[in-house]
Amino acid sequence: MEIIIDYFYNQKINSLNSSRQTMLVHKTCVEHFSKLLMNISGKLLSRVLSSFSLSGIRSYMIMRRGLISYKSDNNAGALQDYTRAIQLNPRNAQAYYLRGIARNRMNDFSGAIDDFTKSIRYNPGKASAYYHRGDAYFQLKEYPLAMKDLETVLKLNPHLTEALCYSGNTRVQMNDLAGALKDYTKAISTDSNDPALYYNRGNVRLQMHDPHGALQDYNIAIQLNPEFAEAYMGRGNAKLELGSQAGAEIDFTRAEKILKRRNSIPPLTNPIVG
Repeated sequence: MEIIIDYFYNQKINSLNSSRQTMLVHKTCVEHFSKLLMNISGKLLSRVLSSFSLSGIRSYMIMRRGLISYKSDNNAGALQDYTRAIQLNPRNAQAYYLRGIARNRMNDFSGAIDDFTKSIRYNPGKASAYYHRGDAYFQLKEYPLAMKDLETVLKLNPHLTEALCYSGNTRVQMNDLAGALKDYTKAISTDSNDPALYYNRGNVRLQMHDPHGALQDYNIAIQLNPEFAEAYMGRGNAKLELGSQAGAEIDFTRAEKILKRRNSIPPLTNPIVG
């Protein structure tokens, strides 16, 4: 059944003019899926009912439509579709997971936690469900609970860079700077080209009164991303700690110029992990 529906989805994508904006593609696909949902009968059903229930087919297709809505920033539409999929199959771990993602995006962190918890109940091995539940706990400042979920993620996937970084961020909030330093260092060992990791470690080193180590990390972050305003600001603070007032002023001025340019650029949507 997934092959049939995915083929339908891809055919609709491929048949569209490639010059159209992504939003129009998503809108068109939502319309096609909606029509197909209303007409799921006849030959299609006769071919698949021997292996799939009607509710299972509709649940899957509704989830596909929900994902299209999510990708086109229609969070309310996605939430409605995932809720409908759950009504058709209350043990659908993926539907709870995706609805939790949508709720996180809508800043309904308590609702997201409830959905991720149910998703984990039916699929306890999905690392990204723990990751996103940990994120929701973090947003609610429930740092010990966030840390517990991140530890579970790292047991399931010890080299997941995003989880190591988030673990470091959480430890900083819990004032466990030594633990955060270890997390960022391990994260860098898995991805040595991410400037944010060096920036985060530099911040921790500065808080631990190691301006020389912090300066080295900020230098690498800036080398990897010359437009990293926060890294210039961090490096400026490290230079102040080392007594270089003139060098600090140069970095602060660079950071200010970059931030002014950045204000004209719209923020990117966070990707789904998992």
